[in-house]
Amino acid sequence: MKIKNLYLAVCEQLTRKGAWRNIFVTHNAFGILSRYSHTARRSGKPKVSYPTKAVAMKAAEAMSTKYGVHFSVYKCAWCDGWHVGKNAQNKIKPNDDSVAKEP
Repeated sequence: MKIKNLYLAVCEQLTRKGAWRNIFVTHNAFGILSRYSHTARRSGKPKVSYPTKAVAMKAAEAMSTKYGVHFSVYKCAWCDGWHVGKNAQNKIKPNDDSVAKEP
């Protein structure tokens, strides 16, 4: 882990909307410290690294459209790039039929 990248990743987390909740309630912000923020759990290979936040955002939007769930962009503390990911709260499709609807 590079100190410069760790600093940039933490700063990026602190400027997010809902940073307080991500850090102190859901603890999702601590995911940037995990080795799995850079490496895929299934394959053990490094995740796709995007050179800029803008490029990663474009990829996240395409993935959201394709899979119907929200994908987040984050600065990697382990490499010089940006990654796309999702957490447990993002895995539910917004128009899921299994969610109870009001009559």
